[in-house]
Amino acid sequence: MNKNISPHIYVLCTLFVVAATVFFFKHYGFKEQYFYIPIFLLGIIYAIINFVRQQRGLSEFSVDKKTSLATLVKKAVARYIVWLAFIYLAYTFFRLEPFYSSPTYRPNSVFFEYFLDIYLVVGLPYFILTSKFKASRTEDYYDPAIRIIHILKQILLRTLRGDNTHSIFKVFRKKYNRKVLLTFLMRTYFIPIMVVQVYNNTLFSLNFPENSLNNYQLLSVLFWISALLWLADTLNASLSYCIESRWMENRTRSIDLTFAGWAVCLMCYAPLNEIPTYFFFFAPFVVTNNESQLIIENIDFLYAIKITEILLLAVHIYIDISLGPSVANITLKKLQTKGFYGLIRHPGTTLKLLFWLIQSVFYKRFWNLKVIFGYLMWGTIYVLRALTEERHLNQHKEYREYKKKVKYRFIPKIL
Repeated sequence: MNKNISPHIYVLCTLFVVAATVFFFKHYGFKEQYFYIPIFLLGIIYAIINFVRQQRGLSEFSVDKKTSLATLVKKAVARYIVWLAFIYLAYTFFRLEPFYSSPTYRPNSVFFEYFLDIYLVVGLPYFILTSKFKASRTEDYYDPAIRIIHILKQILLRTLRGDNTHSIFKVFRKKYNRKVLLTFLMRTYFIPIMVVQVYNNTLFSLNFPENSLNNYQLLSVLFWISALLWLADTLNASLSYCIESRWMENRTRSIDLTFAGWAVCLMCYAPLNEIPTYFFFFAPFVVTNNESQLIIENIDFLYAIKITEILLLAVHIYIDISLGPSVANITLKKLQTKGFYGLIRHPGTTLKLLFWLIQSVFYKRFWNLKVIFGYLMWGTIYVLRALTEERHLNQHKEYREYKKKVKYRFIPKIL
């Protein structure tokens, strides 16, 4: 845990990519087929940082020193074929599934179409270089491609042996096999959500009216800053869900296998968040840019609230990005113990609930039973999400040690 990368490094790298994205697309023009490039750029930067740290002995990543050429090529080709099949299946699924082929998720189809084209060219060289410079028996055992090959091999052997259907399907009951398959399912759910947000936040940042900035219209400037912050957040998250790489050291080590863990998590994201929204009013829905809706009808008071929102949002996104390419729901990749995670174990939950409260509490419409109850119930959902996450992470010794050092979940010295 002492070898973790500083949160500041992750945040600075992400902000650099955001700045480069806005400059490049503003200067050369935005083209839909290139919107995903910043995701890969951020991944390359993280990979370089991790490789440099590995060379300096600052990484916990274990590398096998010798690998024969035959073994290297064999492993590279096997991984290339397996991932080619999965990327093609994902591309086909998102292209043909009516929900994801809608205009809303159009960027997701674009992403997978060009991702497939890029993979066909650079995939094999990538795996050869990975097998050469990041060879690891430990990583081989947990490598999703290797696990999929193992699953298919077991199914084939049992089929050829004449086993019955029950025996064949027992392959999927093995714990780690289920983990691998659930990881693919989780990524299938979250990749479209994150990729589309990268696209939308990029467009909003670029298409923002320049006259609003030139005239220093405060609310407009704050909305633009908010878009840039969300772009940083979704860039980092998209990278984490789209690519697991030894170069970024963000392999999924475990995933929550419980129904409750999945249910609480997925209810916090579109489209399944519509279910709790149907029963519990979402407090930020009361927010407007009309000062007459505030409990203190004053434009300066509105400005003060919006500035506070931006500050809280910046802290919240800093917390998210401080996990780097290891940020992902219901999984454990690499544990972060520095920054805000050195103070409390769930800073993201605390800041998100505080952000929603500051957003809405100063509006007149907030002060009725329906809205207050809705805020409390959404808060309960997010607290339950944190608790189910802890239940999952608690199976790892390093997390139990982390809990001894960081004793408080949500509020330092209090809760």
